[in-house]
Amino acid sequence: MELRVLNYFVEIVNQHGITRAANHLHISQSTLSRQIKDLEEELGTQLFIRGPRRIFLTEDGYFLYHRAQEILELSNNTEKYLVQGKTLAGELNIGAGENQANQFLLPSFRKLIDTGNGVQINYRSLDGDQIIEGIDRGSLDFGVISTNDSSSEYNKITLPIEDHWGVAFPAGHPLDDHTEVNAADLRGQNLIIPRQLDSSSQLVSYLDEYVDDYHLVGTYDMHYNMRAMVNAGIGLALTFDKPDYREGSIHFRRLQYLQPIRSILVWRKDRQTTRLENAFIDEIQKVVGKN
Repeated sequence: MELRVLNYFVEIVNQHGITRAANHLHISQSTLSRQIKDLEEELGTQLFIRGPRRIFLTEDGYFLYHRAQEILELSNNTEKYLVQGKTLAGELNIGAGENQANQFLLPSFRKLIDTGNGVQINYRSLDGDQIIEGIDRGSLDFGVISTNDSSSEYNKITLPIEDHWGVAFPAGHPLDDHTEVNAADLRGQNLIIPRQLDSSSQLVSYLDEYVDDYHLVGTYDMHYNMRAMVNAGIGLALTFDKPDYREGSIHFRRLQYLQPIRSILVWRKDRQTTRLENAFIDEIQKVVGKN
């Protein structure tokens, strides 16, 4: 697959049709149609369903569209880095969950932007599974994940953060009278747990061993979604402690006998880091060293 043809394919999707894409790309409609037909023949699959007024992506088309965006972004970032030479410039693609990592990441972002030449930080809120997938595929340069696994297959910096498991519940719930929650308090309750694989497996193991009689009614991937589910009365959420639980409509109590979770910054071992990435690593180490 040529990058040029992938760009044509993405443009057709973004412009919702071949005619508009051809006008935007300043090429003929017949040329563009032929390029996409050749791409489908090369891949041995149909990418579009052609209707009377517009075209729709097939399942394989959706898959290629998302991958093509990542490939083109990686290509553009690589080109920018080479053109910009030795200046501290380019983009960093970083994923993190919604925890205390910002106190280490944000000062580093600011320093790189202030001292660099056109530095751009693309910061995404993702769960741990999405972060690892992005790092493995190359769409993320770094990620902060919450885990007690060794993660020996990645380079890493352990951040001085410990997240404690607990239960988030609506204000006025009977758990408000507790200083901590134990397994017996969860019996018969509707529960919501994180979608992240290692966290959910740890929590399900805990629930199966100590609680037994519980109802798992849903999962969440982001803090905002979890709060909405709890406020709607869907269930109690097993989650990490957050500063905003001190006041407001949702309260929190720690869950006994669950080990706190560490936060680590990870990146791939098998790729050469750029000058900007090395500068970011240095800044993170400085910030961590002060804490």
